[in-house]
Amino acid sequence: MNLRLTVSRVALGAVVALSLVTQHAWDEHGSIDKALGTLGDVLLLAGCAGRIWCALYIAGRKNKVLVDRGPYSLTRNPLYLFSCLAFIGAGLSFESFTLAALFGIVFFATHWPTIHVEEHHLRSLFGATFDDYAARVPRFLPRFAGYQGSELLEIRPRVFTRTLFEASLIPLVYLAAQAIERGHEIGVLPTFVHLY
Repeated sequence: MNLRLTVSRVALGAVVALSLVTQHAWDEHGSIDKALGTLGDVLLLAGCAGRIWCALYIAGRKNKVLVDRGPYSLTRNPLYLFSCLAFIGAGLSFESFTLAALFGIVFFATHWPTIHVEEHHLRSLFGATFDDYAARVPRFLPRFAGYQGSELLEIRPRVFTRTLFEASLIPLVYLAAQAIERGHEIGVLPTFVHLY
């Protein structure tokens, strides 16, 4: 798990470093520029809200019970799905398809193997119960027809608060992207390549 986080952080750092010396190829404040930036912001907010939603259901329960309600009734890995949206949204916040694709590649390269390891672990913990769950709930892309809510949620404040704090940092990517873009505009940051 720590190796995944380390590799993920190094790869993300490389993509962010790339953003410091590149700029999008679109007309600044043009329709493509605005559309990509807006879509990026929406995905960042969806990633943030989704991770908080997931934490309401799983915080403090992981590996103790098999959570299959709320977002976990749509997909077996909603935390990773919402993280993926945030990763791609981060790239789009720079108004760049290229950076969005690179962020997406980093996500799948660092998280997809973890999904398989965690599912193997859950299968060893919960056996046939997990197999039944896996048979009706897709691994990654959500199936909305299978949604099952919960009338009552027991929240573990310590774990939930940590997740809330971590998720609240996601929208800061927008501010970082705007600061980097402004740095390019005023010439503080060099632009070696224009990306689409």
